[in-house]
Amino acid sequence: MGRSIRPASALAPGRYYHKASNRHYAVGETGVRRHQVDAGGGEINVLERSIEFLIGSGNHAATPVHRAANGRLIEMPVSWYTSVGWAMSPGYDRADHLDFRRPVTAECLFCHAASASVKETAPASIGCDRCHGPAAEHLKSPRRGTIGNPARMEPARQLDVCLQCHLETASSGFPDSILLPGREARPFRPGEKLAEYKAYFDQAGDAGRFEINHAGYGMLQSACFTKSGGKLLCTTCHDPHSARARSSCRNCHPAMNAGAHASRGPDCEGCHMPKRWTTDAVHVRMTDHRLGRTPAREAGASVTGEIIAFGAWASVDLVAEANALHQARQTGLPEHWKRTRPTAANQAALGDALARARRWDEAVPVLREVLRRNPGHVPALNALAVHAGLRGDLKEAFALLERARRADDGHPLTWINLGVTHEAAGNGREALRCYNEAVRLQPDSLEARRRREALRVVGSPERPSMNGPFQRK
Repeated sequence: MGRSIRPASALAPGRYYHKASNRHYAVGETGVRRHQVDAGGGEINVLERSIEFLIGSGNHAATPVHRAANGRLIEMPVSWYTSVGWAMSPGYDRADHLDFRRPVTAECLFCHAASASVKETAPASIGCDRCHGPAAEHLKSPRRGTIGNPARMEPARQLDVCLQCHLETASSGFPDSILLPGREARPFRPGEKLAEYKAYFDQAGDAGRFEINHAGYGMLQSACFTKSGGKLLCTTCHDPHSARARSSCRNCHPAMNAGAHASRGPDCEGCHMPKRWTTDAVHVRMTDHRLGRTPAREAGASVTGEIIAFGAWASVDLVAEANALHQARQTGLPEHWKRTRPTAANQAALGDALARARRWDEAVPVLREVLRRNPGHVPALNALAVHAGLRGDLKEAFALLERARRADDGHPLTWINLGVTHEAAGNGREALRCYNEAVRLQPDSLEARRRREALRVVGSPERPSMNGPFQRK
């Protein structure tokens, strides 16, 4: 855990070409550089981003993280894997990946850093507090009683200490967990019930998916765990300080010390806990914690069943909330977002959905509330800029888009809408510059490319022809 965050200097430089998106990446000691190649062999759409730190110990993988000018943390599109070296980061091995636009959120940092704050200049690795609770008093006076000891907790609470980070039912596809109401500002503390902090969900019709953070998910479903009456813990086999594992199977299965099993060596893991390739981090092999009697079947296709409680980890009301959130994410319809809990993220999604539906009377108040909570919310600023442009108020549109650009100058949508606004104002040269920047930031943006080519065809950049409505995309 002490190596969950590492300095950029721990990186091995390298190069990687991603055929699906036709992008070349070069990783150096201080940054990542991306480019494409034009028909003449020249470099185009060059983009460079500095590396702030690495997430991951390097035992399996490590992903570089960039800090933008506005302080936001951005996951880099390439990661280093012990199995293959440099390749695309998890979730990026597709033609339409997010490139340098995926934010590293507080939820990400919660399990990878000592603090979940994305504003810390140099996040520290996971420390004592995560498992022992507040450690300040113990550091001042290091003696018994000045810090919590998980070993003295009841077994269920000991397990919760591990599962706060090592229980994830799915990394994508459906909402695997939801914080209980009121817990957004009150994080989990060792010793309390994890079920009173977060609800966990699964999806009906599991096709045997196997993911990088499935250790807790697999163990809780194993016969060994259920038959132990809750006595089988992560620390039964793992030393929480050194991360070393020991074979403890024969403590419960002494009969396996004799006969045919004895001849197969002292460890049971090779057959019953094999290492398997994960489906979400495609270059990583992890230990299967389902503790099967027979070899695990390969992971099947993603499932599409309803969201259900994972074990006893969620109430009926929270299962309904998870299904409503899943439906809203799938359809994007305003009516579905209205059924979700009015968190900041869900309200932003509702405002975006209403804007896309051109239901401005409803959208504008929601979007303004989003900006009240977060004045630099780029999608909300863009949506309100579109509304201003449709009303013919180009001054207001420019002002909102300038706020969006200052908040995040790497967001392609802002540059597209700036281009549209400049076209509407009769400034074709500046519009062309904005579309070029949008393409540089997102080479696969069909909207930016379409508008750029239309501007070139219709007229010279000095005197464009603005036809059609003011559009957002």
